[in-house]
Amino acid sequence: QRSEYRVITETIARDLTRKWAKLVAKGDDPDGAKAARLLELQASVDAFGIQDLFRKVAELDGFFGRGHLYIDTGATDNPEELQKPLPVDSRKIGKGKLVRFATVEPVWTYPNAYNSANPLRQDYYKPQSWFVMGDLVHRDRLITFVSREVPDLLKPSYSFGGISMTQLAKPYVDNWIRTRQSVSDLLHSFSKTILKT
Repeated sequence: QRSEYRVITETIARDLTRKWAKLVAKGDDPDGAKAARLLELQASVDAFGIQDLFRKVAELDGFFGRGHLYIDTGATDNPEELQKPLPVDSRKIGKGKLVRFATVEPVWTYPNAYNSANPLRQDYYKPQSWFVMGDLVHRDRLITFVSREVPDLLKPSYSFGGISMTQLAKPYVDNWIRTRQSVSDLLHSFSKTILKT
């Protein structure tokens, strides 16, 4: 809630997404099909507001240590479908089936099942699904962003997020606030109203 914390995270998030990404295609394009496809993809990126969403996810990561991007395929009100994986397949996500992308604050999510027994497996300490206000959502549908990971031993304590920028900045912000107040108190102590008669 303090501007000192917000300005750090907001500045980083804004600068991370300021230049954004450029879509390019490799190889020859004699008939212009690749260029047309790139224009179509760029129009979709702009229509879904992906740049702003990534900025918001970066802000959530800075404030909470974790951010989520939800892929809405029209299954939001279908709990059974939300639990299923979301493969990149035209049979699962047909043309026009992608409704929107949305950010979800970490306070509304909690990890469900994760492998904590075998560190040799790929899913070691990686949640397979998340509870979102009681609804179970497969990890394919709720992409998780963590920029400052903690060791595996601490991941459950951090709800599988990382260390937030707010947490890292706290000692510096506390020192700044104390110093600012001390300067104000010092100036105030020398301010005296004198009435001469």
